[in-house]
Amino acid sequence: MSQEILRVDDCNVIAVDWGSNGGSMFPYTQATANTQIVGAIVAQMIAFLMQETGNSAISYHLIGHSLGSHTMGYAGMRVPGLGRITGLDPAEPYFQGTEPMIRLDPTDAELVDIIHSDGGFFFTSLGYGMYDPTGHLDFYPNGGIEMPGCDEGLTHYIDMNGGIYEGGREYVACNHLKAIAYFHDSINSVCPMMAYPCRDYDRFEDGHCLDCGQGGCAQMGYHADRYKPAPGVTNLKYYLDTAARSPTCLYHYQIMITLGTDSDAQELDGFLHLSFVTQTGTVTEYYKLTEDPIKLQPGNSYLYFLKLPTDLGNLQRVRFLWDYDWSIANPTTWFIFSKPKIWMDQIQVLAGESQNRMSFCAFNNYFVEDVSTDLRLC
Repeated sequence: MSQEILRVDDCNVIAVDWGSNGGSMFPYTQATANTQIVGAIVAQMIAFLMQETGNSAISYHLIGHSLGSHTMGYAGMRVPGLGRITGLDPAEPYFQGTEPMIRLDPTDAELVDIIHSDGGFFFTSLGYGMYDPTGHLDFYPNGGIEMPGCDEGLTHYIDMNGGIYEGGREYVACNHLKAIAYFHDSINSVCPMMAYPCRDYDRFEDGHCLDCGQGGCAQMGYHADRYKPAPGVTNLKYYLDTAARSPTCLYHYQIMITLGTDSDAQELDGFLHLSFVTQTGTVTEYYKLTEDPIKLQPGNSYLYFLKLPTDLGNLQRVRFLWDYDWSIANPTTWFIFSKPKIWMDQIQVLAGESQNRMSFCAFNNYFVEDVSTDLRLC
């Protein structure tokens, strides 16, 4: 992480080691108490550097994981005007639900940004991290509790990490460690790791929150300082999805499909598929929008959410395909003398990262089942 930061910024990076002397080791209760001591020592070092160099507190950015997040909070309490603290999944046991002075909170720096990756309650799901918002900007990748790539068996982690100790550590704390991986990826990623303000993760997953609107979106990770909120605004919650492996950044797309109407149109059950044709002529695979058949009602609109590893950029066309869902045991679903058809009005695509809105019109034409049809920009 130090090397990645030095690639992108002209700065000095100092690592605080409080583990080799046992300060961050078991018992956890002692490590928790030690955070206050280490925080005071970090603050003392910053005061010394400011006195010797003449630089200001605003130029310091403290980064801590788990207990280290609260350690940096204790340092910030002692350094008025500290620039920024990034908390990577701040530890939950003995900190969640406590008074702000006991844990990392927005008063500890001019900007406090948090990545929550293991926010399940410790005593029921062994979640090591806090779920409650505790910064100016609180990011909840994948909902902040269960992370992609953390559902493998123990032998997988041992093989991946070359040993029982490191493998076992990642197996037990995989979700908790993902906050570090996401921050690391964000430093020099070509993908912006854009996150979206939303009421909760369920609503985000339904595709309702990709419009940045007046509240604005924010980048998770190293570049979150570009989105510092107005004075006094805290606990802004943002959501995004990530991939299971590095590079973990994904691009988010909201798809709105509006069916047309016709005197011959009827309600049918089916599956929806969509492919994209970019401005460069690249054609993507077909993405299945519905795992289960849905009722396709004339005139209705259907909202879907796609997360892709690549930026599609501007689109010139979309390709639409639908499959009719029929049952051999139900004669009312049979089409004997004709193929089932639905009528289409338009398909709208909102690219979350660019906020580019694109509409593709079908002009209320019918689409035959299992026949791919192109829609152009309108």
